[in-house]
Amino acid sequence: MSNQSDKTKDSTLAALLREKPKRGRPRRDVSRQNVYVALTVLEKSHMRNLSKEMPESIARADVPDLAVTILSARLEAMRRAVADRNREIPEGVTDFDSLYLLWDMPIPNSDEERKWTSIRLSPQEAIELGRVQGTLNAAFGATRSDTFSLGLALLTQYLEDHTLSADLSLSDLRNQIINIYL
Repeated sequence: MSNQSDKTKDSTLAALLREKPKRGRPRRDVSRQNVYVALTVLEKSHMRNLSKEMPESIARADVPDLAVTILSARLEAMRRAVADRNREIPEGVTDFDSLYLLWDMPIPNSDEERKWTSIRLSPQEAIELGRVQGTLNAAFGATRSDTFSLGLALLTQYLEDHTLSADLSLSDLRNQIINIYL
């Protein structure tokens, strides 16, 4: 009797379900969070095109993470540049469009219709987007959608200026972005 109690006894159904492949979206190491932003049709299609330009190891779902990463790195670099003056943003940057001009990017057309969509961000990037959006909202009244669009424009500019190797991983690209701007 003690021999039988030492063994763990699984039911047949439990054994079958354990080996059955799961349906649905494959699990990631860290679950992503939905963040809702309003994007134009052009920005949504541009995100798809950016994912095609990336190395194969970087998926379409990683594009929003990279946009937030580059935006937070650029804003941190700007903050460090004016750290001795008790400011977050330089004196010449007086409105949200000034950031586009500061970083040599075309100012987006604000008259285009925007539709709400969800982007999936890793937990750290969701925190970074909130932090950056809070800074830009306090300074210029920028919304989360405006902030993410700025990050998307910065990512586009980065990909135009730098060539990516085919074997580059997501973490390598993040480190490359951070090392360039910080």
